[in-house]
Amino acid sequence: MREQLRDLTEKVYWVYGITEPDFDHAVDLAREMIDARTEQYEIEAAKVREESPDIAGDILDDVACYRYTDNQYLWQFALWRLQGLIEAVIAHQLMDVGAGKILFGLKAKLEALQSKGYTVEVEGIEELILWANLRNTLSRAPPEQYRPAPLREEDVVEYLGFVKDLYFRWNKEKTDAS
Repeated sequence: MREQLRDLTEKVYWVYGITEPDFDHAVDLAREMIDARTEQYEIEAAKVREESPDIAGDILDDVACYRYTDNQYLWQFALWRLQGLIEAVIAHQLMDVGAGKILFGLKAKLEALQSKGYTVEVEGIEELILWANLRNTLSRAPPEQYRPAPLREEDVVEYLGFVKDLYFRWNKEKTDAS
C-alpha cells in the first residue's frame, strides 16, 4: 500500500465535513453514469440495427441485459455511500466521542446519539438498521457478477430521502442545543 494511503483519515481529506449535497451526489453520480451508459448503448444499438438488422434483436438483448445488470451495481454503490455518509455524520459531526475512541456499529452510534439527547425514534432505528444490514450483506458477501441484488433506483431514492430527513433533523437539534 502506498504511504499516502496508510494513515488516511477524514481529518486528512475533509475540509467542511459531510453536508447535504454529499447525499444527493451519491444518487446523482449513479444516475449520471447510468445515463452515460444508456447513451453509449443507444449509439451502439443504432449501429447494430443498421449493420445487422436481421439479428440485431438477438445481439442487443444480451448487451441490454448486461448493461442493466451492471447498472444495478451502481445503485448498490449509491446505497453503500449513503450509509457511510449518515454514519459519518453521526460519529464525526454530531458526537464528540473523544480522541482515540471509536463507536463500532450503527446500533452503538444510534445509542450514543440518543444518550446525547438527539431524537431517534424506534421506527427510525429499525429502518436505518434494515438499510445498514442490506449494505453489510452486499459488502460482506457481494452478489455474483451476473446476479446483482434487486436494488433499484426507487429504493435508493427512498433511502436518500430518509437519511436526508435524519441529517436535517439532527443538525437542527444540534444547532438548537448550541
